[in-house]
Amino acid sequence: MNGKFKAQRRAFGKRAKAEGQKSGQRVFSRRAAIGLGVAGAASLAGGASWFDFFTRWREAEMPADIFKGDAPKGELWELWRRRGWVKEASHHLKLGRNVQCKVCPNNCLLAPGDRSHCRNKVNCDGILYTLAYANPCTFHVDPVEKKPLFHFLPGSRTFSLATSGCVFRCLNCQNWEISQKKPEETKDAHGPELRVQPPLPAGFTLSQMARLSLFPEDAPAVAKALDCPSIAYTYSEPTAFYEYTLDTCKAAREHKLKNIVVSCGSIEERAARALYQYVDAAHVDLKGFDQNIYTKLNSGKLQPILNTLKTLRDLGIWFEIINLVVPTYTDEIDTIRRMCAWISKELGPDQPLHFSRFHPQHKLTYLTPTPVETLVTARNVARSEGLRYVYIGNVPGLEDAETTWCPNCKQAVIERDIYAVTSFRLTNGKCPSCGNKIAGVWT
Repeated sequence: MNGKFKAQRRAFGKRAKAEGQKSGQRVFSRRAAIGLGVAGAASLAGGASWFDFFTRWREAEMPADIFKGDAPKGELWELWRRRGWVKEASHHLKLGRNVQCKVCPNNCLLAPGDRSHCRNKVNCDGILYTLAYANPCTFHVDPVEKKPLFHFLPGSRTFSLATSGCVFRCLNCQNWEISQKKPEETKDAHGPELRVQPPLPAGFTLSQMARLSLFPEDAPAVAKALDCPSIAYTYSEPTAFYEYTLDTCKAAREHKLKNIVVSCGSIEERAARALYQYVDAAHVDLKGFDQNIYTKLNSGKLQPILNTLKTLRDLGIWFEIINLVVPTYTDEIDTIRRMCAWISKELGPDQPLHFSRFHPQHKLTYLTPTPVETLVTARNVARSEGLRYVYIGNVPGLEDAETTWCPNCKQAVIERDIYAVTSFRLTNGKCPSCGNKIAGVWT
């Protein structure tokens, strides 16, 4: 190895280490650079940037639809910065003036001026920023059963909030009006700022919603004013507004509130562990059990979701799984059986599973709703694979759809009607008939 190349290695290592001192940021290590032949390739290219080589190497893993040159600039950028709606992002690689987001498996690789797959991250002058900070496009008070969470503080209210953007492109998305929008398409930084703090007004107009800010430090007081013991990060995808979710979770934890993450589960493990240490419960949408279907239906990958479920298991966080049964996509019974067998083996028989009925929406309006018979069959399959708490959603009036049964004596211990708890018979989390402990978080 010649002296010039050694010097390049040392300089790269020092620069990468210095750039990586910021919180949550990763750098491309010297060892990794050597392993990929980055420095050498750049040298052989006659002065070409090693980043160009890296870009070509990662091309196959790049999202096909990052938004080139679409970052806000000029007056719009300055308005957003002054609002506090812009924050430097965490969990990313700095690659010269280029950056790679490492929050989710999309691994968006952005040159200056580019926007990420989720629409919320931009590269501005070599720094990765989130545009989804303190600017929810919607919030609401929901019963916790709506998440759905059936084994976590049943009958309680949760303060739900969301920004625009999502890491997926689900053809059947029920909230596509916000999940497939840029922050600038749901918020307006012009006009006087409206900062949400108690005392709260009776309501907000659409124009006010577009202007309002809800900062992490204010969210706990708002939740308490609305008599909510928890905050839910929901409706779109919390991973897409990761920094906002994380900071709000920290603030909520300081004020003795619970945190609920409602997610597709597509998140890198390092980012997940940093977030979930502040999370009390999660709902994960396991959208199928076949990679081809994940690609066609959701533009995503299956394995990262399975990894997230294992991470939640390992961290001891209460979570429940929902599976939307979409005709011609995720209704194949053998695949459902494989999914249930995996859940039972890897997560345990006490893992709650919700099968949900599909209704035509977004880009799948030509399909018919899921036959109820298919959902009942799926539930029976799940029970046959050893799962003890299996539910059917989006089918009002279906007997046994949302009832929690004691797996020991087979008595009904919780009965529900859509999102309302109609009967709650647990005593200290146990069946009143036989004393068997029912899995969940009850207080």
